[in-house]
Amino acid sequence: MALRVIVAGAGIGGLCLAQGLRQAGIEVTVYEQDPAAFARGQGYRLRIDRHGTAALRDCLPPDSFARYEQTANPPYESIGAVYDHHLEVRYQHAQRSTTWDPANAARGVNRLTLREVLLGGLADVVRFDARVTGFDLRPGGVRVRLDGGGTDSADLLVGADGLGSAVRRGLVPEAEVLDTGLRAIYGMTPLDDALLAALPPALFGGSCPVQGPERRTLALGSYQPVRSPAEFDLTPVPDYMKWTLVAPMATYSMTEPEFWSAAPERLLTEALRCVADWHPALVDLVHRSDPAVTFPLAIRAAAQLPELPAVPVTLIGDAIHATTPVGGTGANTALRDAALLRHHLDSADGLVDALTTYQAEMRDYGAAAARNSLRGAETIFRCDPLPI
Repeated sequence: MALRVIVAGAGIGGLCLAQGLRQAGIEVTVYEQDPAAFARGQGYRLRIDRHGTAALRDCLPPDSFARYEQTANPPYESIGAVYDHHLEVRYQHAQRSTTWDPANAARGVNRLTLREVLLGGLADVVRFDARVTGFDLRPGGVRVRLDGGGTDSADLLVGADGLGSAVRRGLVPEAEVLDTGLRAIYGMTPLDDALLAALPPALFGGSCPVQGPERRTLALGSYQPVRSPAEFDLTPVPDYMKWTLVAPMATYSMTEPEFWSAAPERLLTEALRCVADWHPALVDLVHRSDPAVTFPLAIRAAAQLPELPAVPVTLIGDAIHATTPVGGTGANTALRDAALLRHHLDSADGLVDALTTYQAEMRDYGAAAARNSLRGAETIFRCDPLPI
């Protein structure tokens, strides 16, 4: 089908879609509000599961997919172990298997590295410093409004612009996002020899939640790739441990306005206060982290997913079914959306059929992902029960 597609947002999902559309010979332009790919910190380690890997395989050129695999962690088998703040196992959801399939296993990736891989070959497609602020439907397509007064037109607009999506507000303004009441401090600690020797082996491999008093949880995940990104002329990244301290706002020693305006150094000091009586290796991990990359987060997720209207505008990723960080489903669901939408745009008889089929399938698994992530937040982060 001869189409021109505009994608709002050059995150993981938007770029994967752009790559897939390029592979299918569909014209695409991506508008991204950031002035450059590296303009701001956007987090570190991501867990890519079998759905995410399958989507990347479907949408990327073979050499780019190989680059993704080589700059990711080796595949691992998740057993869902949860630890207490003394690093004793509280429980685990599964036992290790002797028959697990590495091809369907999860991998840890560095977000910036994956984004660089996804940007490969798209220099003429991605427009940075150009934010989509809204759209107007017109006969045969859609006109996109850009920050600063500019416009562009296409057959289809795809909102991949995250939790605060301007496209979602224009398409389904009734869509709600639930706030769990949890706030997080996000940090990263380079893994040097001393820290590697001090940290228990149990903390490496998959994601590892550590539950402490006062409903505080330290979610950990290591990045130790098969090969360094620098070997592929990508931004050098040292091996590291990503940590996210998640807790109810009331357990922090600052007000919510202070929390959001706090300098990185103060956030790190607050995180150290919260884990001061935890296992010495965990205290040392937080103490050694890089203050410059410490930032605050709110833990939110989509409520009920609305039915999308039959217009040439659709949504992928957090713009429609935002998830909590539990299980790392957010990036994977966005990648799955991208591959699914690309498939239907490439194979359906017309745009209406492609969108109808895509949206029905996406709402089914996307709603399940959002709902399960909220239930997971109740279990792992111990937030109050949520009305879902």
